[in-house]
Amino acid sequence: MATTMSAIEHRGWLIDPRSYEADGNRWCPRALVSRVDRGRFCTHDVRALLSVTFDTAMDADVYAIEMAKTWIEDRDYRPVGQSAAFGITPFSTPS
Repeated sequence: MATTMSAIEHRGWLIDPRSYEADGNRWCPRALVSRVDRGRFCTHDVRALLSVTFDTAMDADVYAIEMAKTWIEDRDYRPVGQSAAFGITPFSTPS
């Protein structure tokens, strides 16, 4: 992992771009979003589809940050209680 951008804050969440190189010449967008919510550490790993790749780490990180912002905004507007229906907990991360 050789990310080029620093972590940023968006709506109380910390977005840490963690794009990674695949196949030796393409970059896959990935970001870790986290925050402390009611005394508990919440984290989520945001990844693009495997078919979404970029020529540079910087381009992948820019895309990863936008994906993470979208995830945060979608989460903010989800009706109360709906997150439990999807199996999302404060400590959930995709497998």
